[in-house]
Amino acid sequence: MWPTGGGRLQPDVLTGRRGLLLGAATATLALAATRSRAQRPPAARAQPATEPIGIGTAQDDWAEFRRRYLLPEGRVVDTGNRNVSHSEGQGYAMLAAVKADDQGSFGRMLGWTLANLKRQEDNLFSWRYQPDQQPNVTDPNNASDGDLFIAWALLEASARWGSAEYRRRAIAIARDLLRSCAVQVQGRWVLLPGAYGFQGRARTVLNLSYCAFPALRALGREVGDPVWGRIETDGLALLAQARFGRNGLPPDWLELRPNGDILPAEGWPARFSFDAVRIPLNVVWAGQTDHPSVHAAIGFWADPDHRAMPAWTDLRSGHPAPYPAHSGIVAVARLSIAAVLARGDAGAMPRIGAAPDYYAAALTLLSRMAWRDLQLTPAMR
Repeated sequence: MWPTGGGRLQPDVLTGRRGLLLGAATATLALAATRSRAQRPPAARAQPATEPIGIGTAQDDWAEFRRRYLLPEGRVVDTGNRNVSHSEGQGYAMLAAVKADDQGSFGRMLGWTLANLKRQEDNLFSWRYQPDQQPNVTDPNNASDGDLFIAWALLEASARWGSAEYRRRAIAIARDLLRSCAVQVQGRWVLLPGAYGFQGRARTVLNLSYCAFPALRALGREVGDPVWGRIETDGLALLAQARFGRNGLPPDWLELRPNGDILPAEGWPARFSFDAVRIPLNVVWAGQTDHPSVHAAIGFWADPDHRAMPAWTDLRSGHPAPYPAHSGIVAVARLSIAAVLARGDAGAMPRIGAAPDYYAAALTLLSRMAWRDLQLTPAMR
């Protein structure tokens, strides 16, 4: 869950390579079919000679993230949000540790997560841990994206290190997640953001960035329940409908009403922002590069009217954020552009060290993992 605002952003992390990003992105606008007016693509700027080619190794990325955000006991710290911890942060880092073959760090993170976040009533995990509060768990509701990533990381760990126990835990999480958060609304299967508080008579509130499609696929293969496949196909179909504003973008929070209306959720800003930026990441990671949500995001990021890529846009007014995107959003944008074009310079992907805080680093870490998983790098050299 990411209901946090823009105060965590740093205003100076994008502009140096804007020409490269926009030059590549505008080549995809004819494919996107999401723009409402014609554009002349800006000229691409050559990559500096000192820019390294390739994105390095999973071990390098994990070592930098681990150094900055992982405490010795296995807790991942959100440095932009009072050093709290979240279930999805634990899941992101656990998956990265598996990719880097760091079994020791994985074990410490799993141990801390089980000891501090696992709920008594099921195999899911409380969302938020605050070290300066008692009790430390200040939001016992689960977050389905955190549960997804933890379960996916456990499956990957089981395959890499041959642990039947890791696989057993992953399947137990997956089954409880279906039982608590998978519901049918308007004839489609959706994944609620948490077990309670998001569904009532008047509306169902969703956060479509929680649908980590590669994780859904991995868990579906292991559990064998067809609902996992329906959540993916119905989620992609809903994303194709949930498009708002000038660029046809999905909002951070969405509501479904009994009469069939699909709207930005009341109670949250109607923005394509820090949550929804993960939608193109998840869709691209699943190989769905032709999906309209990806092309809509590229169209927004590549708009030549922007002096710099904005951190977000208001879907009602069309006004962009008054400050630029941080390096994590830039990483998602460059991943999306590279996936659609199937070419480009892998050295353009931001590094973990460029992130101003934990969330920017997490988006960068995920984008670089996705880039490697899609095996884009050889085509980009």
